[in-house]
Amino acid sequence: MPSLVIFSQIDGYRVFDITQESVIIGRGEDTNLLLPNISVSRHHAKLSFKDGKATIQDLDSSNGTLVNGKAITRADLKSGDQISLGKFRLAYMGDGTDDRFFQGRYLEYMLKYDAAPIRGMDDSTFSMSPEQLRRKQAESHRMRSAKLVLNKNTSQFWFPENRGLTLGGAGMIDVDGLFTGGVVAEITWNGKSHVLHKQARLLKVHVNEKPVSEHVLQNGDRVRVGDSHFRYEVPPMD
Repeated sequence: MPSLVIFSQIDGYRVFDITQESVIIGRGEDTNLLLPNISVSRHHAKLSFKDGKATIQDLDSSNGTLVNGKAITRADLKSGDQISLGKFRLAYMGDGTDDRFFQGRYLEYMLKYDAAPIRGMDDSTFSMSPEQLRRKQAESHRMRSAKLVLNKNTSQFWFPENRGLTLGGAGMIDVDGLFTGGVVAEITWNGKSHVLHKQARLLKVHVNEKPVSEHVLQNGDRVRVGDSHFRYEVPPMD
């Protein structure tokens, strides 16, 4: 099913599954998708589906609706389009096989969106100082931000986060080479670091050109699974 990915500096990424032909978005309690902040109008926008096409319409909101940074009154959506409503940032995702990841994050692993934890927050929560935000983000920076980058196409990358990634023909990330049809390797989170585990019996997994069965990943590690080469990267804090 199609979905909306909802991002906030406080809660990170959450997913809202779209199960209706039309979804009213706003801060009103009678909306289908509640975004509880004064920057959002009570009935801010409407998301509609017809003949396989998704359309978003601004409902004369006070602060407007933006799609990919441009103010709209009505716009057709394609998977990955970014939507801004007040202080909230959303992304529309289709339901095709290529829509399982949003910016390298696996949708099935995202927590479901729930407005309840932020319903009572006032604007001061959404306008934390840079220092407060940095301290909050530092707690989960490595878990959320570390990514596995494909060497031959660095525009392709995946975030293991705290739910992990599987590699191989039967995994989340396909790899090249012989004996790669099942799950041949897995990256998990041990509470402090991401760990690479070899799963296949007949296939070697390498880190920095050395065969490993288990390895705690460090920034810059070169990972080879089958004939596919990756780099594990942890970007610096902003």
